[in-house]
Amino acid sequence: MSRTILEPHYAWIAGGIAVAILYGSFYPFGFYAHHDPRGPLGVLLESGFRFSRDDVVANILLYIPFGFFVAYTLEKRIVAAMAIASLAGFGLSLFVEVVQFYDFGRVQAISDVCSNTLGAVLGAGAAAAARRRVSDVFLALLLVCWFGSSCYPALPPSSSILVLDLFRYFAAWLAVGLMMEGLLGASRSRVALPLFLAASLLLRTFTAFWEPAEIAGGVAAAALWSGLLWQMRTRAKIVATLLVTLIVLLALAPFHFSANPRAFGWVPFRSFLESPPAAATRVFFEKAFLYGGMIWLMVRAGLSIGVSAALGGTLVLGLRLCQVYLPARSAEITDAVLLLMLAGMMKLIALTAPEGRGSI
Repeated sequence: MSRTILEPHYAWIAGGIAVAILYGSFYPFGFYAHHDPRGPLGVLLESGFRFSRDDVVANILLYIPFGFFVAYTLEKRIVAAMAIASLAGFGLSLFVEVVQFYDFGRVQAISDVCSNTLGAVLGAGAAAAARRRVSDVFLALLLVCWFGSSCYPALPPSSSILVLDLFRYFAAWLAVGLMMEGLLGASRSRVALPLFLAASLLLRTFTAFWEPAEIAGGVAAAALWSGLLWQMRTRAKIVATLLVTLIVLLALAPFHFSANPRAFGWVPFRSFLESPPAAATRVFFEKAFLYGGMIWLMVRAGLSIGVSAALGGTLVLGLRLCQVYLPARSAEITDAVLLLMLAGMMKLIALTAPEGRGSI
């Protein structure tokens, strides 16, 4: 009879995600003595169901990684892992909503508990599906982030093709091709990349907007990868160089520097927490893909995770410090923190993989 085994590395990731959820749920930590006679549970139960599409989607997406890694923490018994992950998501969400009774400016909502619990259930289901089918969890998460950033835009795109946008999608889709090679093998990635691009563009037909730059850049990347790049020995270094260049260009655009610097923000994730849910969700997906992808590509090119995290973190922090001279850019510590979190996640996931597999 198989017994349930706890995987500590996945448990650390789940715990880190829980801490991040608590941080975002209580920021900016304006706690006070709330004297409503109904109490926190009474207010919560009387809150009713207030559904906003963006809030519901954001609340579901927020808890999917938590449910996923809680389920991955529990090996062997899939059904038990899914049940425990779902209950953990419900318990964490209920705790957040109860404590928010004492957090100034927060509004309790039973609909948030429902959305968060659904997210945890979906994450647990994804873990059950991925356990025996996905060889590299970190790569799969990066691809999910790219798919999410492509299909959940905050604003209608421009109808014109800008050079930076064209390069952005070209470099990103080449990185996707290399990631698919890591999951499926080189020869299969030749077919998988064009199919993934077609699926992404087809889904955007129903959920978002088509961007001419993505079509042109994606098609060019798929043609180059499937025709030539997939068999070149230096493909990892080439794609890594392109992605690092893209990150630098995106951080410094539109290249109109001011003579008077602004203050640098030292509060992590402040810009995400103060932005509308739709915009914050899309930007988070894209940055998670770019920074996680940069670390993975550096490792694939021959560096260790530690060296890649140090170089990547230094680069991103330096770019954010430069943004104090760029008007309308969020010059803050968030991106460097996010990169280090992703590097830590990659390391913990790699430690769970048998020798010869994983991200190292």
